[in-house]
Amino acid sequence: MEQKKILLGGAAVLLLVAYNGAQPGLRAMRTMSPVVPEGQLSKDELTKVKTVVRRQRYGPSLEWLDRLTNASATGIDGTKFGAPKLDFRMLSSLMLAGLASGFKSQVANLLWMKSDEYWHKGMLTRQNPIMEAVVTLDPQFLEAWDTAGWHWSYNIFADLPVQPGLTVDKKTPPEEKTRRLKALREKQDVAINTGLDYYARGTQMNPEKYLLWFKFGWTRLEKAGLNDDETINLYREARKQSDARNQEMMVPGPDGKPQSSTVQGLDLMGRTIGHAYERMPDIAKALEMYSDDLLRLKNQPQKKALLNDAGRYWAKYSSLYSDIADVYNKGDAVDKAKVKQLVPDVEHLLAAQAARVEAGAIDKGAGSQPTGAFVSISARYKPAWDLWQAGKLDQAAQLLIGVMNCDPKYHLQGLPVMEKIWALRGDAPEAIKAEVAKQIEYERESSQEIGLHMLAKIFEAKMNEETDPVRQKAWARMAYEQWCRARERDSLNFQARRRSTVYEDKYGFTIPDEILKQVADSRKLGAVVAAPPTLPKIEDYVKKVSQTPV
Repeated sequence: MEQKKILLGGAAVLLLVAYNGAQPGLRAMRTMSPVVPEGQLSKDELTKVKTVVRRQRYGPSLEWLDRLTNASATGIDGTKFGAPKLDFRMLSSLMLAGLASGFKSQVANLLWMKSDEYWHKGMLTRQNPIMEAVVTLDPQFLEAWDTAGWHWSYNIFADLPVQPGLTVDKKTPPEEKTRRLKALREKQDVAINTGLDYYARGTQMNPEKYLLWFKFGWTRLEKAGLNDDETINLYREARKQSDARNQEMMVPGPDGKPQSSTVQGLDLMGRTIGHAYERMPDIAKALEMYSDDLLRLKNQPQKKALLNDAGRYWAKYSSLYSDIADVYNKGDAVDKAKVKQLVPDVEHLLAAQAARVEAGAIDKGAGSQPTGAFVSISARYKPAWDLWQAGKLDQAAQLLIGVMNCDPKYHLQGLPVMEKIWALRGDAPEAIKAEVAKQIEYERESSQEIGLHMLAKIFEAKMNEETDPVRQKAWARMAYEQWCRARERDSLNFQARRRSTVYEDKYGFTIPDEILKQVADSRKLGAVVAAPPTLPKIEDYVKKVSQTPV
């Protein structure tokens, strides 16, 4: 009998070895290891990476057993949530033999195959203990960490509203609706926190890999709605890793369909950081990211000033301000004189446009995105940001509303000049009229998200300045409504979702019907415009909130 057990154990070990050997790409799949081009990493860098991996893969031999028997429901930052427990019942005799023989990674592979089977059968909750076991047994299994984080933050999150006691419909009484929505949000936060904890643990076990740092930051911002310095730091950590420098992305082929891939440089992460700063919003840091870091203009103030002036011309004449330069350059002496009469500083406009073209050439591999981002931010938001930072909050708020509504008093004041430029070029009156309408619609649609975030933050700044509780609550109500506008405009704006629910929980605020109607009506027309039509008056909100307890 004893000999039979030994033979069975040996056979199990041989089967595991054979299985692993039959999967030549298994290790690369588990770790998502890219093929490092020759010369990309120095010998010292390669040694450092290998040392880290070796230490983590083989370090305390019974650590996996401790994790298996003592799975915690507390995140690595102390956050308590319903983390999945590990369950020995999922392990077959073959797997137990593998564990006893030290083949943890092979057992993790078998468990991962079972997890994938549950996924395709729609058995979401059955995946949870299996995925926990996989990352416990094989901490370098990047796809398992990533899938577990995504599964909790997105799939489990999306599955919660259909649970009994959490569903809401038109027949649900108002008070019960409020209670259920809050209970739902709490459960959704648990799901998101569980997903974030997978990413947190995964990055600690695989600190040299780009993927988990990036997904950690992305999920924290795009799902948890936490756009702060911690998220930025996660993105920056991802950017440091050697495998972040070359990421493949699908590009459209000749027929417009994704057919091939191209390598994106380090700017892929840099642009992500820039976008996060835009939406935070911290306009100064966003501009610095695009100009100083991505365009390498830190020590070239004159070129930065010209790029900013390109944004100023955009704000005045529209995104097609470059047509002024084209007509001037291609025209004869008479045309040049007419253009100069319409645009007295046309020579400076030419210099600003040339600086933009030069900057775009620096970043041509990324579609000149940092250049375009810098110029458009300078056009739409920098003037209001400068007023805000100078303490002129009321003027900043008024300017933002003017930009978001494309009010000619505040934005695109030079469109009549552009009409004459296009006429000088020979455009038909109907085409000019259509282009004017197109530019107005483009500005209104494109300025909404960041504009609403900035407006909400300005009202929050006003709120923090107040000492009177009623006026403080009135400013809070004004800030809340801007977050609601952003939330209703884009259901995937989780930053606005998180900020608006803070006010709902603290003050019991509810979104006004007129905002819901405005967003719904504009959505029917195509572009969703959620900006307030005029600057809200604090006195009106004082009257609204003074009727309820502070």
